[in-house]
Order: sequence, then structure tokens, then C-alpha cells
Amino acid sequence: MRLRISKVAVISLATAVLLQGCVNTTHQKITRLSADGRTSKVVLMPVDVTLGHLTTGGAFEIQAEWTARGEANVRKSVSAFLEKQNAGFVEYRKPTEAERDALHTQLVKLHRVVGASILTFQYQGPAQLPTKKDGFDWSLGPDMKDIGRLSEADYALFVHMKDSYATAGRVAIMIIAALLNAPVQGGQQVGFASLVDLKSGDVVWFNALVRGEGDLREEAPAASAVEMLLANFPK
Repeated sequence: MRLRISKVAVISLATAVLLQGCVNTTHQKITRLSADGRTSKVVLMPVDVTLGHLTTGGAFEIQAEWTARGEANVRKSVSAFLEKQNAGFVEYRKPTEAERDALHTQLVKLHRVVGASILTFQYQGPAQLPTKKDGFDWSLGPDMKDIGRLSEADYALFVHMKDSYATAGRVAIMIIAALLNAPVQGGQQVGFASLVDLKSGDVVWFNALVRGEGDLREEAPAASAVEMLLANFPK
């Protein structure tokens, strides 16, 4: 399955990248994980990472080997980040029951959709909903309680990242377009992370990262991207 963020979101975010170089914005309902002397537990869900080529015509083509490397690097970096936080980091356990396993897989896919919707309708831009200007109200639904029961955690952290790299043909088009004063978007790194309350399914913290640089195929750049993506994470 190829993830597609809405055209409005892509236009808004691409414009922000061109103007500012990088967008990194946080929305949160909580600033602390622990309360009343109790350390909250956070389970890291399977990371959702996709890497690929940006062709001459601008199409995104998934590269399986790059995606596998990027997924491993991102998961390693997120795990290391959580272990340094004031939280009880819990490893996700894949359910043995096929039905529950399918449910959890669908919840990861649902996070893609909800995260893309947040990028489209929450952030300032042509598609921002009036009700989202002064509020933040998003949820993955009551099915998140099943993950809470299985992991015995309080929160679940979902991470999505998509990295595209311009081919030689795309670079040539970009150069020609620049000479004509008509900039063409090159490779882009788009990511979002959500902390979800496992009692309600509500997204209580969300951060987006959009920039025209970075490389998830290598450990050090991947770690740097994760640090930016998880900036302002509740302590």
C-alpha cells in the first residue's frame, strides 16, 4: 500500500519547506507522562516507515531495501530516545490471536490516516478547519484499549516517516525549473508521531516534521530526524 497525504497538505507543507527549510510543530494536551509519583508506561507501536525514489515526473516509487534499512534505523533511534525519558518503556508484543493481530495492524494504518488528516486540517493553511484553530481533538478510537490490555501500558507511541530521494532525472528537471524561476519540489522527508491515551484512544501529543533534507538510510541522520520528530515529547 502506498501512503498518499492529501494534495492540500502536500502543497501547504511543501510551501512551508521552501520558505522556511523545515517545519517542526507540536500540539499537545499533556506535558508530563507521570503523575502522583507514578511512572507512566509507553508502548512503542511498530514504526511505519517508507522510503523511495522521486522520479523525473514526480511519482514516488517505494524501494524495499531502503525501506527496511530506514525502518530499522528509526525504530532503534525511537527506542533509544524513549529509554532516556522519564517513562517506563514497554516493547510491543505481537498478539498470538490472528484477530487481535489484524486489529493492531489496522490501528497502525489508521494512524497514517489520522496523522495525515491532522497535517491537512489542524495546521494553518488553506484547508485548516475553523474548529481546529484554537483546539486539538483527535482520536484513534476505543479499540486502542486492546493494546492497553495486552501491553499493560498507559500510552502508545505511533511513528510514521516517509522519505523520498530525487533521481538524476528529477534533479535535472529541478535545475531547469530553477533557471526558469519555477521551483520544482525535490526529495522530502515527512514524518509525524502521536502519543495516544490507551484508556480513551485520544491523541494527547502530536508532532510533525517536514523538511527537504535528511537520510533515514543511515543511522546518524535517522537518529537526528527522530530527535527532531520527538522534540517536546512529554517527560
